[in-house]
Amino acid sequence: MRALLALLLLGSAALAHAAVLGVGDPLPKLRLTTQHEQAASPALNARQWLFAADNDAANLAGALLDGQAASWLADTQRVYLADIHKMPALIARMVALPRLRDKPYPILLGRDADTLAMLPRQRGCVSVLDIQQQKISAVHFACDQGGLAALVR
Repeated sequence: MRALLALLLLGSAALAHAAVLGVGDPLPKLRLTTQHEQAASPALNARQWLFAADNDAANLAGALLDGQAASWLADTQRVYLADIHKMPALIARMVALPRLRDKPYPILLGRDADTLAMLPRQRGCVSVLDIQQQKISAVHFACDQGGLAALVR
């Protein structure tokens, strides 16, 4: 009985800590929604993913994107993903989503813990994944505006 319990605990721990993607890994097939509740998947021709795993990273990414043309992400073959699963549902519905809907660029949202768990992250930093042939070719973390601007040149 103890052995069975130990196996169950190990199995659930493994699921809770999904393997983080790295260089050489193929991009996951994601089905997300935008801030406008529209079904969306990252573009197959994307050459870079910008990922915000927390509020500080989202503010950093937003500062960059708010200064660009509405079509900049598509024009430069980039995708912006944001993990909002930790946000309380009431706050998301009443405050965050209305603010996000004012943004002219698409934001692909991870709304549950598992959806974007495989993406590399560093607290307070935007994860920038360079992509070639639908595989990750480099992983960077931009923790300030200058670093982020340098990575998206």
